[in-house]
Amino acid sequence: MKTLFLKRKVFFAAALSVICYCMLAGGVLAANFPDVPENAAYAEAVNVLADNGILNGDENGNFNPNNTVTRAEFSAIICRLLGVDEEAKALTQSKFSDISSSHWAKGYIAKASEKGIINGNGDGTFSPEDNVTYEQAVTMVVRAMGGAEAANEIGGYPNGFLKFAEDAELTVGVQAKIGDLLARADVAIIVYASYCNMSIF
Repeated sequence: MKTLFLKRKVFFAAALSVICYCMLAGGVLAANFPDVPENAAYAEAVNVLADNGILNGDENGNFNPNNTVTRAEFSAIICRLLGVDEEAKALTQSKFSDISSSHWAKGYIAKASEKGIINGNGDGTFSPEDNVTYEQAVTMVVRAMGGAEAANEIGGYPNGFLKFAEDAELTVGVQAKIGDLLARADVAIIVYASYCNMSIF
């Protein structure tokens, strides 16, 4: 337990320094989307993630910051965050019974499942079109960062993962609570913080 605590202290110290670097570097980017004000709290996160191919806009070039994100969409975001986008696209089947061979996100869902980042509903389904909740999104991000063991040590799902994310400053500026559906603006904030954190691995 002491070793785990020391590892977490080192992780959070390193993570904080990288987040600060990312914030300084990201501040010089121009706006990518007309519906994301330059002074919005989430603007930097959106712009950096868009420039790195992790978040996309719609066919009209808008980001739609107030829209929600489905579980399928978040699986794709996680795969892009991990840099396994091409590997995911190459997968043609998912183990979940409600993911058809023609579903646009089948490869992303299969890859995220393969890496232990997502779970189904316990009945063999995944519910890809359901909107992702705050605790689900945070849990997936923490797993993607390699923090699942530490999160399980401090309470598991969902509270342990939320505590881990809070300690790592992944959720600073996000007002959501357990059970809330995440807006794309909040998704950007959480994913951006984890993107900066992952630079230390």
